[in-house]
Amino acid sequence: MDKEIIFHSRSAEETVKLGEEFAEKYLHSGSLVVLRGELGAGKTQFTKGVAHFFGLREDEISSPTYALVNEYEIPPGGVHDVIISRLYHLDCYRFEKPEELIELGIEEYLYPTHAVTLIEWPERIEAFLPEKRIEVMIEVVSVNVRKFTVSF
Repeated sequence: MDKEIIFHSRSAEETVKLGEEFAEKYLHSGSLVVLRGELGAGKTQFTKGVAHFFGLREDEISSPTYALVNEYEIPPGGVHDVIISRLYHLDCYRFEKPEELIELGIEEYLYPTHAVTLIEWPERIEAFLPEKRIEVMIEVVSVNVRKFTVSF
């Protein structure tokens, strides 16, 4: 990765706001974002902020741990890139074998067209991840503090 930026958050609310600002500055149609961090680090909170930027309500966003993937239709007329119509949110935690992704039609998610994809637990599908992606590493510094390292 060529460029690295570090952010800090001191609460779940700040993590949501950080996700919103991140989406505004760095995401466009076709963006793939992988979210790395331990359980409870704030991956879904960050995703809620991204979703909020695209006009979705935070309470519409939930972790796709059991569904594996949540697809959200982005409402038209927002401040975002007009050709982004969908937000894909994957959670690969439950994948036992990367081949399970083939059944999901993974290409649509890894190479999104008119969409943005966020993937939690990308370590489970590392072999399938394209080089062109944004990496977000979330480290738990303390009970409330998180360190976000974004690599492009």
